[in-house]
Amino acid sequence: MKNRTTTSYGFSLLELLIVTVIITIGTTWSIPQYRRQLALNRLNQYTQQVESGLFSLRARQSAEGTSCQLFFNPNHVGIDNIETGYGRPSDVLEISHLTQQQRHQRLQCCDSTVCQWESPYRLMNRENTEASKVVEIKSSESEYSLAPPGTSTDGNELILLVRSIDWDQDPQRPLPLRCIQVSTTGHLHRGTWEKSRCRRR
Repeated sequence: MKNRTTTSYGFSLLELLIVTVIITIGTTWSIPQYRRQLALNRLNQYTQQVESGLFSLRARQSAEGTSCQLFFNPNHVGIDNIETGYGRPSDVLEISHLTQQQRHQRLQCCDSTVCQWESPYRLMNRENTEASKVVEIKSSESEYSLAPPGTSTDGNELILLVRSIDWDQDPQRPLPLRCIQVSTTGHLHRGTWEKSRCRRR
């Protein structure tokens, strides 16, 4: 009688355990990395949206010959302390959800004759985006003047600080603090807030 050798095509319990451990370790490492990268991408995206909106505001000012006054909630003003005092974008920059009177309390642009415009002036072109729901922001000034073509009569620069709401989820590698700076001469750039300076990215 011939001996028949049988070949097993299944996995042993030990092999299954090894595969499970490898997958678990990979998932434990990759999910936090993915979440961190997603939060960083949205932070950068929103900072870019703010910069783009301010560029558009200055361009419209130049075309229509207006001067604009920017007002910020005092609860979200001050960059000496970068740990607290941030607000949601809808409470600091975004104004499309506000009434006309409320908009004028946050942004008012006028020429020599009128302060009513159709369409209304805005600080940002795109509001209420996915990125705006996961960031918070604060300003260096409670009021700021922009005259065409974007210069300012104020003595100080305007600095906006933007951070992710999950900035400290990984204490070993906190997410960076982004910034947008408007100089008194109208120069505008975004960067990273380091050592009390907005360093260009």
